[in-house]
Amino acid sequence: MCPAVEGASSSSKEASPSSSTIEIPAPGAAARSWFVEVQDDEGAQRSPLSATAKLIVGTSPQADIVVRDPTVSARHCALTVLGPGVAIEDLGSRNGTYVGGARVLAASAGIGTVVTIGRSSLVVFPADAGGVSDPARGGPSDAAGAPGPPLAGIAGASLAMRRLADQVRRLARHALPVLVAGESGTGKELIARALHGEGPRRSRPFIAINVTALPRELVESELFGHERGAFTGAHARREGAFSEADGGTLFLDEIGDLPIEAQPKLLRALDGYEVRRVGAAGGGQRADVRVVAATHTRLEQRVARGEFRRDLFHRLECLVVTVPPLRERRGDIGAIARDLLGPLVREMGPRVLTPAALGRLCAHDWPGNVRELRNVLCRAVDATPTGSRIEAEHIDRALRRDAPAVAKCMTSQRAQELLRESSGNLSAAARAAGMPRTSFRKLLGA
Repeated sequence: MCPAVEGASSSSKEASPSSSTIEIPAPGAAARSWFVEVQDDEGAQRSPLSATAKLIVGTSPQADIVVRDPTVSARHCALTVLGPGVAIEDLGSRNGTYVGGARVLAASAGIGTVVTIGRSSLVVFPADAGGVSDPARGGPSDAAGAPGPPLAGIAGASLAMRRLADQVRRLARHALPVLVAGESGTGKELIARALHGEGPRRSRPFIAINVTALPRELVESELFGHERGAFTGAHARREGAFSEADGGTLFLDEIGDLPIEAQPKLLRALDGYEVRRVGAAGGGQRADVRVVAATHTRLEQRVARGEFRRDLFHRLECLVVTVPPLRERRGDIGAIARDLLGPLVREMGPRVLTPAALGRLCAHDWPGNVRELRNVLCRAVDATPTGSRIEAEHIDRALRRDAPAVAKCMTSQRAQELLRESSGNLSAAARAAGMPRTSFRKLLGA
């Protein structure tokens, strides 16, 4: 990617497209068929790019690619296929065209390049990347071959997330266990809830257990229940998570942390045999529960170290859903950011992301994924007055992790939510908040 960055002078802004640098492929470079994926205020669309014509992107009904976003100009930018790449040209837009966090007059784009215009994003990719068919070459058309709509309640309508949505809908019909894999902060619990909500068990309970947050000595009791007097402190009989989720779905987050001594009982339950409470005499009861487990670690490595049973691993990994990290679906960042800003502005007053700020967000790699994105937005909101615009410099400062700002924008309500998400584990909730344990405890009492 070789952008021509807009300078500070007015003459730079008025420069013609020909005066800006566009990386032109060498003569004879192989041409490819390209598509552009557009996410705007009303969802997502995928459009083929012409190898022979300049396509205009904007809000005008006469534009070749119509974007539904009032912050986008009528004729905002143009896209032209040039051999192995796509040329991007700003057409004097009001709010600018951004590539890699920089405002550009012209740039060349490669696979996965994100172009930010207004509140919307464009991602370019070749038709032969990721299994996208090219109708001109005899493949299925967009209507026939493209994936279905995104999952309800999950922001982002990129090609990757719509393919994931199709997989979730397909697997939701079954009762077999599913392993949801993905990096920390990618939203694996949301996918587990979608597997429940899209299937025949949707009217039955969804019970979520964070295995990491359970005291080691109480794991079996939490999962399978216990009889009165089964151990010190067992003053009454308790139904476990399997009983609570009867007929529904049991979500086991961070399954890799399940103690080795509890794993045979889970395997027995998954194999369709009985679940027996701790301290119970005789037989137990059959579990009518669909188990969805999640992990951010490679379970194969835990198996090799003797920390996870191989038979349980193979039982869980029969059906696997992998949630892509945010850096692999940058086109979703704008939609996710707007979704995350909603509760923040209700707590702290209205704020608006500028196109430059959104461009900065799309350029970041997000090792902490959606959880990190939320924290950055929280710090950026804290750094700007109520009713103002979040600019690129606010995002830059927020990415540098100003610790006092973390505490300022971590509300008591959000702290309570994190504590619930961590199944009552104070240390785990404090780590998720990025705060010391003592400070987090004080916030809970506010």
